[in-house]
Amino acid sequence: MKNFLTIKEAVHKYSIGKNTFYNAIHKGELKAYKPNCRDFLLKATEIEEWIEGKVYEGRTSKCQIS
Repeated sequence: MKNFLTIKEAVHKYSIGKNTFYNAIHKGELKAYKPNCRDFLLKATEIEEWIEGKVYEGRTSKCQIS
């Protein structure tokens, strides 16, 4: 298993839209790495922790629809 994924790979693997990933990065919810100063790389373990933090709890959900 790869430790780092591009946004495109993460979209495919987790079925989450690329804008959702970019928004999470810009909000500081996900760390992004840019070793080539061009492409974002995300750690698979950090993506999974971020997903696990988005638990739906009915009306008190942490998820916000915008």
